[in-house]
Amino acid sequence: MNEIIKKWAQTAINALSTAEAEMVRRANPRHRAYEQILYNCQQSAEKILKAYLHHKGEMPWGHELTALRLKCAEFDTDFENTRIESHCEFLEQFNAARYADFNQDADSLIAKRAINSAKRVYNFTVRKLGLGDYIKDGFIL
Repeated sequence: MNEIIKKWAQTAINALSTAEAEMVRRANPRHRAYEQILYNCQQSAEKILKAYLHHKGEMPWGHELTALRLKCAEFDTDFENTRIESHCEFLEQFNAARYADFNQDADSLIAKRAINSAKRVYNFTVRKLGLGDYIKDGFIL
């Protein structure tokens, strides 16, 4: 497997793992950083879509999940799947979550939904990349 694809996929795993870890963190549950969870979920989807595009010989640029998903659909129409589309559209709104002027009401329900959506996009794309045999305990082999 190409090293750049491995790096993009590992970055996607890392972002998703960070979101999940923050969600279950017990140190101070009233002050969980939901905005960071949302942002990491968006980043996970972005990075795994970019891994797929690199796999297809593209040099992806940008943060918009809809644009990245549509570019992926040029190579595989399964990326036009309405579920993947809805997960990407939901996550896309959280790219700005890392900024102080982010105005989305972030709570545990939205954060859990974002984690679920990020997992769906990640798992779908990993299957398309054929990476299942290369992933063990959250690391790309």
